[in-house]
Amino acid sequence: MGNGAAKRSGAAINSKLALLSSSGLLKLQWRPLEWDEQTRYQLIEAIKCYAPLSQIGVPCARILLLGHVNVGKSSYFNTVNSIFRNHVTGQAPVGSPRDQRSVTTKMRGYQVRNGREGKILNLKIVDTMGLEEERKKGFDPSELSYILDGHVPDNHKFDPAGNISAEMPGYLKAPRLEDKIHCCVFVLDASEIHNLKDNLSQKFSDMRLKITGRGIPLLVLVTKIDRVCNQVGADLSLVYRSIIIQNLIAEASLKIGVPVSHILPIKNYTHEIELDTYVDVLALSALQQMLRFTDNYFDECIVQTKLGYVQPDTSSNDLWTRQATLRTANGGSHQAKQAWTVSGSVATPNGVLGRLGGPSVQSTPLGRSIFNQNNVVTPIGTMATGDVGKKREPQILEESVEDVQKDEPSPQVDKKIEDPISPLKIEMNGESPNQMTVQVAA
Repeated sequence: MGNGAAKRSGAAINSKLALLSSSGLLKLQWRPLEWDEQTRYQLIEAIKCYAPLSQIGVPCARILLLGHVNVGKSSYFNTVNSIFRNHVTGQAPVGSPRDQRSVTTKMRGYQVRNGREGKILNLKIVDTMGLEEERKKGFDPSELSYILDGHVPDNHKFDPAGNISAEMPGYLKAPRLEDKIHCCVFVLDASEIHNLKDNLSQKFSDMRLKITGRGIPLLVLVTKIDRVCNQVGADLSLVYRSIIIQNLIAEASLKIGVPVSHILPIKNYTHEIELDTYVDVLALSALQQMLRFTDNYFDECIVQTKLGYVQPDTSSNDLWTRQATLRTANGGSHQAKQAWTVSGSVATPNGVLGRLGGPSVQSTPLGRSIFNQNNVVTPIGTMATGDVGKKREPQILEESVEDVQKDEPSPQVDKKIEDPISPLKIEMNGESPNQMTVQVAA
C-alpha cells in the first residue's frame, strides 16, 4: 500500500472511530473485571506475596519493557511504583509529547518497594531506550539477544549504533537464570496502532522472534486508552465495554502477532497528583498477568532440568499461591473455578466475596483499605462517609449504551457486534499473523 493510500485508510479509520466514540459501548464487559477498592486491595496483597518457586533459585522476576519513544514504558513503572508508595511518584524519568528522542538512555532494572520503608517486592521492571523509525536511531533490536540472555548489566548506557559486546565493561559472560529476562512486554500507544510504521512493525517482528524463540512469554501493554475513546476518557471502568478499545486490541493482535488474551489496555498516571482506583486496578491486573506468565516461564525451566518439578513438603499459604490453586470447601484441591454469571446487567463471579473474605486479607491491619465486620472494604480517606464500601458506578447516559442483548441477558459477551456505522472489520488473508491485514469496511 502506498503512502497516499495508507494515509487515506488511516483517515477513514479515525473518522469511523470518531463516530463510534459517541455510542460504542457494549452492555456487558467483554473481559470481566471488578472496579472497586476491594479488588484493588486484593491485587496489591497478591502481588506483595509473589515469589518465584523456591526450586527455581531466582530471587525475583525480571520483566522487560520494549516500545517506541514516548509510549509510556517508564510511566508504567512510575504508575506501579505509585500504587505501592500510596502516592503518585516519578522515579523513572519520562519525556514530553514533543520529544522525538528517548529520554531513557540506560537499561534500568527498577525495584518496587511496599511503602517508603517497606519490603522490596520480588520483581523488577526493566526499562529500555525507546525504539525509533530510523535505522541506527533509538534502541537497536539486534542487541536484544544480549539483554534476554542476561549478558547486559544494570545501568548499561545504550548506543544507537550498537555497543554491546563481550569486551565491554560489566559484560556477564556466564549469566545465571536470575540475570536473564523472564517476561517481555511490548508497549504500544493506542492512538498510534492504526498508523504503525512499516519500519517499527519490522522491528517488533524481529524482536518477537528473538523472544519467543527462547521460550520467553510476550505480552502487549496498550497505553493512553483514554485518548482514543470519549467514554473511557470520562470513566476508565468502561474500557472493557468499549467497542473502540476492543477493535484496537484485535488490530494490535494482528499487527504484533500475539493472541488477544496477551494484550492489556492501561492508563498511566500522567497529569494526576492523587491515586485513582480505576487506574490502579487496570495497572495491577496487567502486572498480575505478567507475573502469571513469568511463572509459566519458570515452569518450563523446571521441566527442562534433569530433576524436574519437585513438590515441596509444605505447601505455601500466601495469597498468590492460594489464588493459583484449586481448592475444595474443606481445603482440598480439584474444585473447578466458579463460572462468571450475570447479575442484572453486570457480570460478576460466584464466590468472589468468599475468596476476598479470607484470613490473609482480614488479618492485615495496615493498608489503603480495611474490612469491617460485614466483609465490606472501607477505603481510608478516598470516599465520602455515605459512600463507604460502595462501588463507584459509571456515569453514562442510557442512550449511549449499545444494546447488544435485547431479548434475554446472556453471559456470552464475546459475540460479533453488528454496528450500524461499520466498525473495523478484520480479514485474515493467511495462516501466519504476519500475513493478516486490517481493513475498514466501505
